[in-house]
Amino acid sequence: MGLKNQWAAVGAEERQRAVAEARARVGVPDLQNREVWDHRDPAAVAAILNEAAADRAKPWPHTLLSEYARYWRDGVRTAYEDPAGEVRRRTRTAVLAAVLTQEHVDEAADGLLLLCEQTTWCWAAHESFATARHEVLGDPDEPYLDLGAAETAEILAWADLVLGPALDERVPGSRRRMRREVRQRVIQPFLTDRRWHWLGLDGHLHNWNPWIHGHVLTAALFLESDAVEVVDLVVDGLDRYLNAMPADGGCDEGYAYWWNGPARLAEAIELLDRITDGALDPWSCPPLDELARYPQRMALGDGWYVNVGDGPARPDPNQPWHVLHRWGRRHQDSDVMAHAAAHRDQPIAPASGLGRALVGLTDDTWWNAAKAELPLPRSTWLPDVQLLVARNDSGLTLAIKGGHNDENHNHNDVGSFIAALDSTPVLIDLGQPTYTALSFSDRRYEQWVVRSDWHNLPLIDGHEQPPGSQYRATDLKVNNNSLSLQLSHAYPHAPDYRRTAALEDVITVADEWTGDHQIEQHFVIAGTPVSLDPHEFVVETLAGATARISWDAGTGRLETRGVDDPLLESVWGPVVHRLIIDTEGNSFRLTVRRGERP
Repeated sequence: MGLKNQWAAVGAEERQRAVAEARARVGVPDLQNREVWDHRDPAAVAAILNEAAADRAKPWPHTLLSEYARYWRDGVRTAYEDPAGEVRRRTRTAVLAAVLTQEHVDEAADGLLLLCEQTTWCWAAHESFATARHEVLGDPDEPYLDLGAAETAEILAWADLVLGPALDERVPGSRRRMRREVRQRVIQPFLTDRRWHWLGLDGHLHNWNPWIHGHVLTAALFLESDAVEVVDLVVDGLDRYLNAMPADGGCDEGYAYWWNGPARLAEAIELLDRITDGALDPWSCPPLDELARYPQRMALGDGWYVNVGDGPARPDPNQPWHVLHRWGRRHQDSDVMAHAAAHRDQPIAPASGLGRALVGLTDDTWWNAAKAELPLPRSTWLPDVQLLVARNDSGLTLAIKGGHNDENHNHNDVGSFIAALDSTPVLIDLGQPTYTALSFSDRRYEQWVVRSDWHNLPLIDGHEQPPGSQYRATDLKVNNNSLSLQLSHAYPHAPDYRRTAALEDVITVADEWTGDHQIEQHFVIAGTPVSLDPHEFVVETLAGATARISWDAGTGRLETRGVDDPLLESVWGPVVHRLIIDTEGNSFRLTVRRGERP
C-alpha cells in the first residue's frame, strides 16, 4: 500500500488527532525538560556550544539588496546566498545552544527576528516572480515558495517547539510574529497555488519535492492550529515523489543530492510515523528499503564517493548520519546501520537543518551505537539509473553509467566512467561547480565541467554529446563486473559505437565502432603526472598511490587546466589534466592498474 493510501486508511478522526497532538507526539521536548536536555552526548553538546560561543563573538551577518541583485546583474548567487545561509546557520546554532543550556535565549530570538524581517526568504536564482516583473526584489505580497523559504520556515517551527516557553518569557509576541510570517510566506502559498514546479504534477520529480514538503509539514504541525488540509497535501506530494523513485533505489541526482532528496523523504515519513503513534506503516512502501542502501553502494572509501551529475566526489562528511541509522533500524538492515555507524564520530551539524539536529540529539540509540567498519559491496548494478559500481581486492574500483542526457542535475556523460585506486578517483568525474546564473539556464552547457568533452568519453567526428533525453545509452549488457553499452544514440550522426568496461585484476575500457570516423578519446585525470610515454601515462593519485594508464594504439597528449572554481578546487586541487588520444582503426582499449612507486 502506498503512502497516500496508508494515510487515508488511518481514518479521518485519528488523522485529526495526530495532527492536533503532533507537538507532543514528535518526541522532541522543549527546553524545560531538563531530564532530556541535560543528558545529551557530551561531545556533541560541546561542539554546538563552542560554535555558538564563537558566533557570539562576531556581529550578525547582513543580507543586502545589492548582493541579491547580483544574480541578475552578473550571475553571482553566492554574494547573497552565503550571508543569508550564515544567518540561518547561526540561528540554528543559537537555538540549539539555548535548548541545551537554557541560556542565551536572546541570541536565538535575535536570529529568529532577523529571519522574520527579511524581505524575502526566496533565493534570487529561484525568484521567477521578480524576474517576470523585471525587478530584482521579492514582493512580500507575492512570496515565492522555494528551498530558502521552506528552510527558513523549518527553523522557525522547530524553534517555536523547543523554545516556546522561553520566548514567551523573554520576548512576548515573537512567536505570534513567527507564525504570521510562516503562514504568509509558506503555508498560504502552498495551500492556494498549485503552480509550484516541485510538486511534480507534470511528472517531473526531483529533490525539491521532499525537501520542501518535509519543511512545510513541520511548519504546519508546529505552528498551525488546524493543519489537516496542509498535511493531506503534503502526503499527496510525498507519495508522488516516492512513486517516481526507481525500484533499484538509485538516485539520478547522485549521492550529494541523496541527502536532500530520498533522505528528506525519509525524515518526513518518520515525522508522520511519530505523530500517528504506529497507526501508519510507511516503511513498508517500496522502494524505501533500496533507497536506504544507496550511500553504501556509492561509497569508494576514505570520504570519496561515486559522483554523477552535480555532486562533489568528496562531499562534506558531516552529514546527518543518524537519519540513515534510524532508517536502517526501521528495515532491520545491518549494512545500512553499519554504514551510518562508520561515521559515528561525526558531530551534529546545525548547518544541515535544525530539525535534523534536534531529532539527532535525542536519538539515544544512535549515540549508543558503536563505530562500525564501512561496508563496501563487491558489486552493484542499478538497472533503472543504469549505473555499475565494482570493486576488487587490489584496491581498484570501476563505476560506469549509461542513462540519458536529461537527468536531474544532468551532465552530458552517457557512457562515462570513474576509475579509483585505494578509494581515490584518478580517472574522474569533475562533479559540481559553484552555482551561478548559468547553472540552470539555457546556457548551462557553456560550463566546461558539464560537457561531455570533460568527461571520460570520446569525441566522434568532432562532436560532443548534446543534452536531451533522446541522447542515451542503448542495448546494455551486464555480466558480473562488466557493462557493455551502445553509444550511437548518445551522439548526433554517430556510427555504431560500443563501449565495454570491466573490472578484473585491472580496469579495462574497450571501444569498438564501424566505418571511417575520427575518434578522439578524452580522459580527465586528477593527481600529479609522473611520466607520459607513447602508450602509457603514469600518475600519482591525490592519495599518493601510483596508477598506470595504458592504451593499445594512438598518440596521447596531456593538457593541464587550472581549476578556478573554489568548490572544484576544494576537491581536486588547483589543476586537473586531460589525456587526449587520437585513435587509429576501429577499436581502442585502455587499462588502469596499480603501478610501482617511483
